[in-house]
Amino acid sequence: MTTHSRGVSATIDPVKLDRLAEVAVKVGLQLQPGQDLVLTSSIAALPLTRRIVEHAYKAGAGLVTPIFNDDEITLARFRYGADSGFDRAAGWLYEGMAKA
Repeated sequence: MTTHSRGVSATIDPVKLDRLAEVAVKVGLQLQPGQDLVLTSSIAALPLTRRIVEHAYKAGAGLVTPIFNDDEITLARFRYGADSGFDRAAGWLYEGMAKA
């Protein structure tokens, strides 16, 4: 598997990536059967995120909801967004995540 980010190409060992995801779910999160999971991830980490989602469901997760972000989109906010936009946050998003 190869990823491309900002002109950099890196080969990722799929076996190691899978093991990392498994350890993240079982050891890091200690996810319990029936537990829901909300995770945030950069789109650059999509291969790892996919495997974490897979292992979460294998561990019995009720619902796994990934929320992706992108460096270019974030940069556009800082370059072109109104200053007033930095004084507020999407309340519905944070309230929903707090309930999860």
